[in-house]
Amino acid sequence: MKKILKKWGWYKVLAKGNGFKVKLLYLKPFGKTSLQKHKHRSEIWIFLDSQEVKITERHQWHQLDNPSNKGLRLIEVQIGICQERDIERQRK
Repeated sequence: MKKILKKWGWYKVLAKGNGFKVKLLYLKPFGKTSLQKHKHRSEIWIFLDSQEVKITERHQWHQLDNPSNKGLRLIEVQIGICQERDIERQRK
């Protein structure tokens, strides 16, 4: 499992197969991802410290935001066509 570094933290792909991908994500304190949506996949976020779950459907704008001074860990389950090129970011 290779750690992919991002400016908001990092992620590792834990598993992938036909129609799904599972990632472990870590957001740095006060980190946030871009505002984005996907045409071909939905995502389920399972927040490990709070045991909260959030579901984002296809075509729904979403963003991960960590307003805390502690790191945030979550599992992301992608369902559908799971390719990085399926990210549409909102332009500022």
